[in-house]
Parts: sequence; C-alpha cells; structure tokens
Amino acid sequence: MKRTPALATGPPVADHISRPAHAQVGATTVLIRQVAQEDCAAIREFVCGLSARSQYFRFFAAAAPPSSGLLRALSGGTGADVLLAIAADGTVIGHGMAADEPGSRGGAPATNIGLVVADSWQQHGLGTLLLSTLVSRAAGRGVESLVLDVLPANTRMLGIIDRRWPDAPRERTQDATIVRPVIARWQAAAAWPIPMAVALRSGPAGAGSARV
Repeated sequence: MKRTPALATGPPVADHISRPAHAQVGATTVLIRQVAQEDCAAIREFVCGLSARSQYFRFFAAAAPPSSGLLRALSGGTGADVLLAIAADGTVIGHGMAADEPGSRGGAPATNIGLVVADSWQQHGLGTLLLSTLVSRAAGRGVESLVLDVLPANTRMLGIIDRRWPDAPRERTQDATIVRPVIARWQAAAAWPIPMAVALRSGPAGAGSARV
C-alpha cells in the first residue's frame, strides 16, 4: 500500500504515545515501537525476505535489495513516523510509516501511509494494528485526513478500507486506487499502542499468506 512516503512535516508525536509497547498474537508477544537508527540492517533483511507479491503491493515494484534511498526512508531518515513490529527473537515482522504533507489548495494537512507485514505473519491483524496506530498518532499531531494508494489487486487492503471508511473519496489512476479518508476525532485519544476495535488473531500463519 503506497509506494513509499518520502517526506514528513509537522510536530513530533507526543511522548505518551511514543513509548514501546507489546501486543499479544496468539502465544507470541510482539513489540510495537518506533524505528531506531540501528534498525537499518534489520529493515533491509525484512524487505529482502518479503515475497515478490508483498513487495509489489507495498512498493509497486520489486524492492529487494532496497536502494539506499528507499532504505533511508524506511528507516525514518526522511522524517516520516515509522513503526516496527518485532517478534520475540528480535526479527522485524511488520513495518508501517506515515509521512505528513501540506494540505492541497490551502486545506488541512494529510498523512500518506504505507505498510507491509512479513508473509508468514499476515492475516493476523498486524497490518490493521499498524494502520490504526499510525492513524491515531497522526490524529495526535493534528492531521485530519489520510492518503492511501492501493493497487487494484490488493483486494484485502481495499476491503479493510471499505469497511472502515466506506464513504471516503477515492479516485483511480493508471495503476492505483487513491483513497482519502477523514480521521475521526476520537482517534486522537486512542490508547497506545492498540487503538479501539483492533483485535489480533492467533498465529502466525504459514508462509504465502495473503497480505493484510
């Protein structure tokens, strides 16, 4: 979902929603935290381990190995709000980022979100968790709307968007559907790290699962 946000603006996330926290996935505890400078190598390994399908859905192209510019963006070097999901063994199993951008035509600022989950951890709610948390953090920064670029073949993500934001404006470009939901006010006060109505299912699944 979304090629890769390359620029972020706006105030930092408040400290009370910036601290690491844990989520339970079946019998496994997953750490959700902001990216750190030393995560660069682990993120590179994570991207290289994604299936071609997951790479395509996230980056709209093959991305392994990631270029230096892409790796810098994924590691938070361009100022985006970047979150990682970390398994108990320290492996990165999920990556989400939100890059704030000025409102078009003088409108309110929006944030551009992109996320992907390791193939063997898909269909267990981690993608939804990352999305919901990034949205809540954006709302806490005063952002009022989202920009979500989704490939037509990514029907699972489009289904999540349809259920959550059925009336959100959308447009079709040559290669993607762009959805622009408005952030609900309650999301600014959602608890870190798991906003309301997010439930993780038992897992992980076997390799080759469809992407969240």
